[in-house]
Amino acid sequence: MRTKSIRTVEVSGSFSRMGVSVGRQCKDIAASLLRESRSRFRSRGFDWLAAVDAASAHKSFMSDYDPDFFEYMVGYARGSGQRFEDVMVLFCEGEKGLCTDIAVNGLATADGGVYALHNEDWRPVDERHTVLLRAHPKGAPAILAVTLGGFEFDSGINSSGLGFSFNSLEQNDMRVGVPKTFMGMRIAKSRTIGEGIAAATVEDRASSYNVNLSHSSGEMYCVEGSATDYALLYPHDGFLVHTNHYLDSRMTRYEALMGPEGNISLSEAGSTLPRFHRALRLVRGKLGDISPDDLFDIARDHVNRPGSICRHLDRGKKPDDQWKTIYSSVADLSKRRLHVCQGSPCDGRFVEHRL
Repeated sequence: MRTKSIRTVEVSGSFSRMGVSVGRQCKDIAASLLRESRSRFRSRGFDWLAAVDAASAHKSFMSDYDPDFFEYMVGYARGSGQRFEDVMVLFCEGEKGLCTDIAVNGLATADGGVYALHNEDWRPVDERHTVLLRAHPKGAPAILAVTLGGFEFDSGINSSGLGFSFNSLEQNDMRVGVPKTFMGMRIAKSRTIGEGIAAATVEDRASSYNVNLSHSSGEMYCVEGSATDYALLYPHDGFLVHTNHYLDSRMTRYEALMGPEGNISLSEAGSTLPRFHRALRLVRGKLGDISPDDLFDIARDHVNRPGSICRHLDRGKKPDDQWKTIYSSVADLSKRRLHVCQGSPCDGRFVEHRL
């Protein structure tokens, strides 16, 4: 198996200072992200200036929700040499990654540890945009997170024992407000799991991820949200599994992945449903005896390939609809460590990173 390195950026200090430093160290990635975004807009017949205007409607919600992260992003734009108004479009593009998340606590693990798996399924080009961010912000917990470009949080841990990851839910009540991609830093710097839940359920959100929260104490939640509603999922038998469709019966009215409102079908669910049930089966088969190695193996599973837990490209689809697992991570909440495999986990090694 190969070992592929992930770009690592370490920063400390004020949020503004950290943003400038990350922007400078990720200058090439920021330029590439914006270049790719502009290309997608052109291919869809959308005007970039119109996208900038639309994104500006979210600006006041973002600055009110997390002034620290807003200053971070202003600094990031300055450090990377990009216009802040252009970078804002990246938060408001309506991205749709298809990911798999598993969390297990001492009731399910062999050693009593608490672990969280995240497979990030996204555009192949974004494999080169992933950045491992090790941040020591002034007045907040230290953070170790895998990000897109150094600012869009995907999965990680903090020094308060909190683990976090995000998987997409397509909802029919999206609106102007706090973009879901902007909510990552506030969740990542939460000192308690309750604070993380509160950060994920702010009233003025524009849409929502399913937010996976785990704590070294063994407490775990899925915050299954939409723009206007949410439900909390709590583990049974020491584990939680989530992919890209709503599980709470009250939240299914917001489901937009499986077809237009009022015309729900399984046409877009050929990956999320098999991944969910496959992950359930694999976890239940090892219940009480799960180890990090077992989670590494689950991350590599190919049942229902290409739409498997370890996702591969479907060459029969348009380029814009092709996804793959661009990285996999397993958080060890008890020891504050993050194991990361850059690229497809089926042919790569997990490398341990310490907070």
